[in-house]
Amino acid sequence: MSCLCLLLAAWLFGQEPAWRLNDQFGRPHSSAELVGKPVLIIAGGAAAAKTFDAWIDAVLASFGGPASSRPFTVVGIADIGNAPRIVHPLIRLRLPRDRQRPVLVDPNGTVSKTLHIERATSNQLVLARDGSVLLHLRGIPVDSSGVRRIVEQLRVAVRGAPADSAR
Repeated sequence: MSCLCLLLAAWLFGQEPAWRLNDQFGRPHSSAELVGKPVLIIAGGAAAAKTFDAWIDAVLASFGGPASSRPFTVVGIADIGNAPRIVHPLIRLRLPRDRQRPVLVDPNGTVSKTLHIERATSNQLVLARDGSVLLHLRGIPVDSSGVRRIVEQLRVAVRGAPADSAR
């Protein structure tokens, strides 16, 4: 949460984003992309990345509507620990590459530590537009009760803030 508060302050004062990470395709992303949006984060260690798509698909199916009209942002974060930089490309290759959704690779676990993401298990977080954590589930299998809780909190996040004028 403190990371996202710093992000909002940086955005307001025109400073650098709080973090920048590359996805499994090598494309850069930053915390600035999340400013002012409700966010669903599916995260964990590199092994947990295999469950990211199952969680995202289940939530999107329950939320309804086409993906283009989705009023929130979906982010995957894979904490690969303190692996030496030389093996980062090898770890990225282990992440599923046959998908359109990016998984951000957190090489030193900095973003994961800030968000209290546990590497050993799958984490699901819902962030409000102001960056506050509305829900953080850990180690729950993809099931209807977990998905229902995520969808409920996403609906709260979407309703709980003024409409985004950029949409």
